[in-house]
Amino acid sequence: MRILFLLSALVLLNFQANAQISKAELIANGLTCSMCSNATYNQLKTISFLDSIDTDVEHTKFILYFKQNTPFDLKTIKSKVEDAGFSVGSLVLFMMFDNIAVENDFHYNVGDITYHFMDSKKQILNNISQVQVIDKGFVSDKEYKKYLKMASKYPCYKVGKMENIKTLYHLKVI
Repeated sequence: MRILFLLSALVLLNFQANAQISKAELIANGLTCSMCSNATYNQLKTISFLDSIDTDVEHTKFILYFKQNTPFDLKTIKSKVEDAGFSVGSLVLFMMFDNIAVENDFHYNVGDITYHFMDSKKQILNNISQVQVIDKGFVSDKEYKKYLKMASKYPCYKVGKMENIKTLYHLKVI
């Protein structure tokens, strides 16, 4: 009976963790033609937690729609773009918040994922808000260096991990 209860709790935690992101806007760097865009699209469409993908070739942008109640790993998106021979220039998430007060150095935990807010003014997030993943590999090298200057305030940004945290993403409210 305890095992059934624990399994049910884990399923609910996964539901909560993955219900937070409905879609994402991905800008890929290095795309120069429609064949480049097509190669990236073909890599992205193999990701099991994505429901569908819209493309905007002119702006090298992909709109990624997440499957509901399905575990996700943002690093998989980065990896698939790199497998196509390109890099992530920007990943903006459309996340659901319910009256969450955020500010610099705020940690928001959803299941096994910790979202660490940086370079964000103090505000209350409700409904769907846009946040940008600002970790290395999710922004341009120039932008990463800008955020790296803040690493003295946020040492976990430089190393990309925190003690006792399974999955960590650094976010900026936009």
